[in-house]
Amino acid sequence: MSEKPPSFGGPAVPRSGAGHSPQSLENRLAYLKLDAEDAQRLRQLLPSFEQVFDEFIDQFYEHLLAFESSRRFLHDPQLVQRLKQSQKEHFRSLLQAQWNAEYHERRIHVGRAHAEAGIEPELYLGAYSQYIQFCFSYFIRNATPDDSARLQQLMSLMKAIFLDIGLTLEAYFEQTTRRLHQALEMYWHANRELRQFAQLTSHDLKTPLATVANLCDEVLDEFGQQIPEEARRLIAKAQDRVFQMSRMIDELLAHSLSLEESSSEALEEEVDTAQVVQEVLDRLEGEIQARGVQVELPQNWPRVLGDPVALKEALYNLLSNATKYSNPQNARVQVRIFRRDAHWVLAIRDNGPGIRPEDMPRLFTPFVRLRNHTSVPGSGLGLYFARRLVEQQGGRIWAESTPGQGTTFYVQLRSTDVPDPHLRSSA
Repeated sequence: MSEKPPSFGGPAVPRSGAGHSPQSLENRLAYLKLDAEDAQRLRQLLPSFEQVFDEFIDQFYEHLLAFESSRRFLHDPQLVQRLKQSQKEHFRSLLQAQWNAEYHERRIHVGRAHAEAGIEPELYLGAYSQYIQFCFSYFIRNATPDDSARLQQLMSLMKAIFLDIGLTLEAYFEQTTRRLHQALEMYWHANRELRQFAQLTSHDLKTPLATVANLCDEVLDEFGQQIPEEARRLIAKAQDRVFQMSRMIDELLAHSLSLEESSSEALEEEVDTAQVVQEVLDRLEGEIQARGVQVELPQNWPRVLGDPVALKEALYNLLSNATKYSNPQNARVQVRIFRRDAHWVLAIRDNGPGIRPEDMPRLFTPFVRLRNHTSVPGSGLGLYFARRLVEQQGGRIWAESTPGQGTTFYVQLRSTDVPDPHLRSSA
């Protein structure tokens, strides 16, 4: 490869780095068996290779420009000319065989620069493949009856090339690893901040809920006899919903903290899907009644392995969407259950406008609202959270849709037992 990758211009500036010591270079030379005799053979090759450098460099960049993956780094003709000169210097330094600290640092710098430029390792190795192919072709063209000396020169050249590759890739992967560590640190920092935010937000949400519950109590205590029985029933129901919301906030907070502290293994709690779905429908009761949605449910329900809180939130998002997007003239939501190998699958179908095929790949992308759904309020996070919650408990979620005929979301969950023929029939 060149002293600088295709997206960089100007002379390469070596930088020292931890772990790149003269001792490590000596170890590499010893491991590759590169010695003074190899250096002498390489220097003997330099005058003859000087005559074909231009031929090689032209072929080299002709090859790179033939592929989109490498051509995208070579959009500027003036840059290509500078890189050709840099490439020639790189090849010349390879044959000069000055394996000192400067040589070491320049190769290390090349690897770092490739990683920073976003050039993938396969492109880098593919370029070195051009070196090897050209060298073999050169030796074949210039073969003599007694090839022993030539073969020794070729062997020395191959060892020098692999020294180059090793030094540069070491720096390449060191840079990539450093970036990964930085990304992980950012992730854990954001995770800590989100945990603190969740704790503070849960407190801020529960305080007004407690106030509402207390006001309901006061109204019933002070004016209970003056309030009609139906009004008292509605106030008590509102109070019960407030308590339910408070419990849900506690569950969500406990769930988010437990996921952070637990291992990546899926949770193994046994979950009654009938109870979970009923609690979700209770939360959606007002919206279901307001929209006149007809909800069709199976008679039999399975028990699955997972987390009841996570499953409840996932199904809430899916059933809430199905309710909102159902045909307003004849709103209908159908829930089916069927067996698939060692899993149960819940299918939630609406009879709404459906989703266009070109929008399906973006369905679970956060903050994305589909164009034919923008009239319905939403944040674009519901399906994203639903997928994460299902996958965290070892499940899977996907969708099928036909524009104008509705959408079906499938939630696959792990089974606790062998197939039940009664449940199988509810598909």
